[in-house]
Amino acid sequence: MKNILYRMLPICLFTIGLTGCEDETKYRPLPEAVPLTMSINEKAFVMGENLKVNINVDVDADGNEMVANEDFDIYFTAKAGTEDVSGVFEPFSGIVTFPKGEKQIQVDFPVKKSGLTGSTAMEFVAFARGYKMAHSSQAIKVSDYYRISMSLENNTENVVTEGGKFVLVAKIDKPSSVPLEITVTPKEGEEDLYENLPPTLTIPAGRTSVKSAAVTIKQDYEMTGDLQLVLNLQSNSPINPMTESILTITMTDLESIADPNLYDITKVYENPNIMFISYDDDWFTGQETVKIAEGMAHPNAELGNQWKFDYAIEFHNNAISGDYLKLGNATDANRQPVLNIDWIKYAQVTNEGELNICVGVEGTNYGTAAIHCCKSLAQMWAQNVTRIYPGMRIEVKVRLGGNRTGFVPMIEVKNPSTATTSKEAKQSICILKNVSGTAITQSVRGETISDVKSVVTAIPKVEDYNIYWMELVDENTIKLGINGSTTLEVSKDMLNSWPFTKASTGTSVGAKGLYLIMRWDLFGESNTISPDLPAGWDTELKSIDPTKYATEGPRMIIDWIRFYVNDNYKRESNELVNRDYKETIPGKYYPFY
Repeated sequence: MKNILYRMLPICLFTIGLTGCEDETKYRPLPEAVPLTMSINEKAFVMGENLKVNINVDVDADGNEMVANEDFDIYFTAKAGTEDVSGVFEPFSGIVTFPKGEKQIQVDFPVKKSGLTGSTAMEFVAFARGYKMAHSSQAIKVSDYYRISMSLENNTENVVTEGGKFVLVAKIDKPSSVPLEITVTPKEGEEDLYENLPPTLTIPAGRTSVKSAAVTIKQDYEMTGDLQLVLNLQSNSPINPMTESILTITMTDLESIADPNLYDITKVYENPNIMFISYDDDWFTGQETVKIAEGMAHPNAELGNQWKFDYAIEFHNNAISGDYLKLGNATDANRQPVLNIDWIKYAQVTNEGELNICVGVEGTNYGTAAIHCCKSLAQMWAQNVTRIYPGMRIEVKVRLGGNRTGFVPMIEVKNPSTATTSKEAKQSICILKNVSGTAITQSVRGETISDVKSVVTAIPKVEDYNIYWMELVDENTIKLGINGSTTLEVSKDMLNSWPFTKASTGTSVGAKGLYLIMRWDLFGESNTISPDLPAGWDTELKSIDPTKYATEGPRMIIDWIRFYVNDNYKRESNELVNRDYKETIPGKYYPFY
């Protein structure tokens, strides 16, 4: 005997002899099976609730109401994959008869009142042989309780790279009439691995979800391998427990996945500490040196196949040196007086043979140095040591130091038409930009701010020397890299504008070639300090004795700058370039090679 459980909705009863022509049309017998639609009351249910299934007869093509013109059976199934999970209902009506003359029935499927554990996701399906039924398959979930789930937004695998960010999302299937609070506690010993991790998340009453602000997994600067980080989760509501009491996040170790050449300075030079000196120079003794001359192959065998030595600036300090005659002072009206440019005060060649560019306090503002080379006017200025054209590779050996909060060390190659030290200037190639921590940004920018390609690379030890380099491979290609690894390659067709051909760098004597600029920038707009800086961000700097800015404050220390060229490099014979390695003026000596 068929198990029939349904409730007939009110209909107009057919009464023989009392029905007019209109009713005969409305409820006429049909020669074909009627079209059906299934609908349900909810998508999620817990113990003691009822799934209510409506089966409706649809109107015909003309909009006329229709009813069943025969009795027929409807079959119901509830499966999780191929597994029958209909046992979560008690009772479960597997077969129901839709009576002739009806246009809707409702079937109840009560969820068990006890005994369920966890959740079961299923496909609830209705089928009637010979009848078409719209929405006959519905995905639903049956649970013991309305549980709270915690996940990472747009990250189903819960994998976050060291130094990366994630957003926590707490969800519940049915809103609660009271706020639901979830406590988030890192595993013991992992508390310091997060930045901005909320201790609690609260789903407001009447809502089904809440998101956290972005949480950062801090960089540890060590090759630890991937780590399984654990967050312990607890709900304050006994009738709304957590789906899972822990959330496991896989932290991908930056150092393990990085190109090992990225951290290896010897991939550029076998001994990067050896000084370059010119072949006609015999004054320096006491340290191993390499005599180098224009046209010699790069010491790295792979690079030497393409790049030939053009010029080097090596910072040597001795009894007769001390003037930066190969470099120029790059003032910037946009920065002064908020960041006063004074290279005599804030740049020095150390006893170790390094150029130290530092930052200090200037009353209520700040001071630093901004220095350029490869730039000249009509005169034969000393800093016009070479022309930066397509076909040139520039290497800069640099280390950073001090608390750099609020200040940004930068090394850029710029187009002369916009070669100010302002960070908003267009047409630039950024070799090094350190906004915070150990992240190094390298970029190529065309005519507009939006016309830029960039990459951010984590160098665990920016306080150690690394070689940051760029290649104007030809008039169509620019490469940027760190140590032995290429981090960014940009081609001409990737930007809307391309101001890096020889022709685009200017035609006058004073505008030929690109300029190399080494400077500090403010974290903020061109003439303001960013309001995003934390309170007291400059307290440490203000506490430093001004005589110790170079050793205790923010500092960018440059060991040397080296220029190489390839076969695409074309410098005209009549271009003014100062190639005199040993020119002197009274009491001074050029300490750069």
